[in-house]
Amino acid sequence: MKEIMLPYIFIIWLLVKMGIIQWTLRNAVIYVGLGAFISFMLFTAHRFWSPADLTDSSTVKAPHAVLSPLIGQEVLDVNVIHNQFVKKGDLLYSLVSVDSGEKVQAIKAQLIAKESEIKALQTQVSNDQRHLQRLAKLNDFASQSSRDDLLTDIDVTNAHIEMRKAEIDKLNSDINTAKWEDGRKEIRAPFDGQMSVTTLANGTRLGNMHIYNTNKKFVEMRIPDQAYRYIKKGQLSEFYVDAYPGEIFRGRVHSLTSGTGEAMLNNRASDQQVRQHVSQNSGTHGRTVIIEFEEPEGYNVPIGATGSAWISAEKPHPILGFMDIIGAATVRLKALKAYMSAL
Repeated sequence: MKEIMLPYIFIIWLLVKMGIIQWTLRNAVIYVGLGAFISFMLFTAHRFWSPADLTDSSTVKAPHAVLSPLIGQEVLDVNVIHNQFVKKGDLLYSLVSVDSGEKVQAIKAQLIAKESEIKALQTQVSNDQRHLQRLAKLNDFASQSSRDDLLTDIDVTNAHIEMRKAEIDKLNSDINTAKWEDGRKEIRAPFDGQMSVTTLANGTRLGNMHIYNTNKKFVEMRIPDQAYRYIKKGQLSEFYVDAYPGEIFRGRVHSLTSGTGEAMLNNRASDQQVRQHVSQNSGTHGRTVIIEFEEPEGYNVPIGATGSAWISAEKPHPILGFMDIIGAATVRLKALKAYMSAL
């Protein structure tokens, strides 16, 4: 922020060197005091209406997916390396088979047995129906009770057939479940992304792997609490990261975080210690803002890179729009210092 006063200092220096201003004690107090007043006013207004991250803690982040938490399942092969870029559907690692193939074969054998039972029951129904037709032709020579018993047998057999069909449906469902479980042994990338550090090794039974979604990178930036009410969704933002010193990227405000870690409560039924409350909240925390951006073509802004950002916040009057110069200049000066430090 102090670099903003360099033009003022340079102008005063030129005026003194050209003899326009006499550098007396009185004039020194006036112009130094005026410079301090201008600096204080600019800093105060800039904190409200064009807030910049003076802590250089703005960080590039990305959502990530935890892939198949492993407890008891054995890793067969690992197909990726540290920080590898992968495409959706790429095989990342595979697990040892849980005998799903043998399970499917056993269920298929049960299916064949159930289908044979259905054919036998259908044959029995056909025979009973032919016998019933013969009894019907005999009329008075066949008792009604015999015909009723035969009808009952036909209904019972049809019920058994429906039961076998229901059992077949269940077995088919078991086959689908077994095939799904067998397919789960191959862990594939759910989206285009970048792997983290790969800590899995063949044969392990504990651990997992996660992948960053590189298509949804965002920047999380800290703002002072005083600027909170002036930050709105969609406002222009600019940032730099040390990975690309001297270069400025643009984005838009996505949202403000609803709370901070200090606001979290313990689920255990107990009172918070007073000294813990004081130690966590004695200083000013501020808030963080999520800034969404699109990577320029040819750039790969690394996840975890840090830098500084500023936001063109809402202003009480359009005439104060020039305050954006302060935020933009602050971030550009920080980017320039990062470039000089990288030399």
